[in-house]
Amino acid sequence: MRLISFLFLVTLGYLSCGKDNLQSRPRLTLKEVSATTVPAQGRLQIILELTDKEGDFKDVIYVRKQTTRCPSSNFTDSQLYRIPGTVPRTANFKGEIVMSFTYPFELQPRCTRPDTAVFSFWLRDDKGNLSDTAKTPSIVILRP
Repeated sequence: MRLISFLFLVTLGYLSCGKDNLQSRPRLTLKEVSATTVPAQGRLQIILELTDKEGDFKDVIYVRKQTTRCPSSNFTDSQLYRIPGTVPRTANFKGEIVMSFTYPFELQPRCTRPDTAVFSFWLRDDKGNLSDTAKTPSIVILRP
């Protein structure tokens, strides 16, 4: 099993708007990407916002990395990215997910040249509803 440096932080808040603005299915949106070019040995931090009317989202976050030049660098994973069980699942849930990817494991191109990747994220709730898919802009990943 590969080692992954993974920072996951969820902050809990309540929506200032009425309940009617939230959907039954979870909503996952991209808030921020730390860089659109990652140097060799660099890190990438991605901040997502999760909202869920019932607060019944599952703890698994699906992550897909899709590259343009180096297919061996692609991956889809649901085993290594989890929302901690200590995060309260409350109605009208709103929180941030901060994910950190490291160069040697998730980022480094598996080819001899730099590559460009798009990261996609999604999750499900207890009723099987699938969230929106949040996607990063194209991110250039450099080689040493």
